[in-house]
Amino acid sequence: MNRSPTKEFRLEKGVRQGDPLSPYLFIIASDGLNRLVKKALETRFFKGIEIGQKNLMVSHPQFADDSIFFEEWSNTNALNLMKLLKCFEKASGLKVNLLKSNLYGIGVAPDDLVEMASNLRCSTGTIPFTYLGLPVSCNMKKRKDWDFVIEKVKK
Repeated sequence: MNRSPTKEFRLEKGVRQGDPLSPYLFIIASDGLNRLVKKALETRFFKGIEIGQKNLMVSHPQFADDSIFFEEWSNTNALNLMKLLKCFEKASGLKVNLLKSNLYGIGVAPDDLVEMASNLRCSTGTIPFTYLGLPVSCNMKKRKDWDFVIEKVKK
């Protein structure tokens, strides 16, 4: 300090709640997760779901530190997702809180859903549910399914 050697100090990770730098760090970290999942999709290590007539691949919408994963239902795919998240944790220091995580299944037997959630050490959830304040359902093609969102925007 001031051109004089000082005692060494340790660098530590962590940002206080409300720190203005925090959102930018989450964006950088979530970009790393995004790239990791995209690479896994390219190599078929992880399989998202295809929707619509043009087979649009949907796998992991993200918002800040919140992510939702859509995937082909299989034990291998679910375990590969967990491996990806573990790799992300090791690289970034950000850990997925499985106590706050839910597993949903469309067209999946309830027993299979419970078994998979048990293997992944998370809870099961039921459809419909809300994600970031928006309703998520099996069939979002009907206008009535969007009335809640339309009313919220009008207000």
